[in-house]
Amino acid sequence: MGKKLRIASLAASALLLGSGMTAATTGPAAASDTSVGAARACTADAPRFTSSPGTSSSDPAFWPARGTYATTTSRCSDINLKLDGTRSVRTCFRTSGCNGWRTLTAGRWGLAASDVLDGTQFYLQFSGTSRATGLIDY
Repeated sequence: MGKKLRIASLAASALLLGSGMTAATTGPAAASDTSVGAARACTADAPRFTSSPGTSSSDPAFWPARGTYATTTSRCSDINLKLDGTRSVRTCFRTSGCNGWRTLTAGRWGLAASDVLDGTQFYLQFSGTSRATGLIDY
C-alpha cells in the first residue's frame, strides 16, 4: 500500500509541474517577503517612467505631468515602483490628499501605496527636485 501512495504522490507532483502549477508549501513567510512577492506578481513588463523635476523644496519632483493624475487599474492592488536611485516618495490622491513619505531602495520593488482601489486617481511626489526614474506598475 505504501508503494501505491508514493507513486500517486509522485504522479500528482509531476502533473503539477507539467501544468506549470506548483504545490504550496507550509510554514510562515517573513513579513517582508509578502509585500515584495505581491509586488513582483503584478510588475511583469512594467513600463519605465521619468518624473518631472521640482522647482524648490516646497515643489518636489513629481509624476505624471503637472495637473494630471494616473489612475489605478485591476492589474495591481498596490502602486509599485522600482527606482533607479534610493529615494523617498509619497502618493497623493485626488480626493483624499497625500500619504506619508516612504523611502524606496534603488533596484528593488517597493510600495508607494498599498491596497489602493481600482480607478483611484493619484500622482507621486519624490523628495528633492531632481528627476526620479525607474519602473512603475499600478
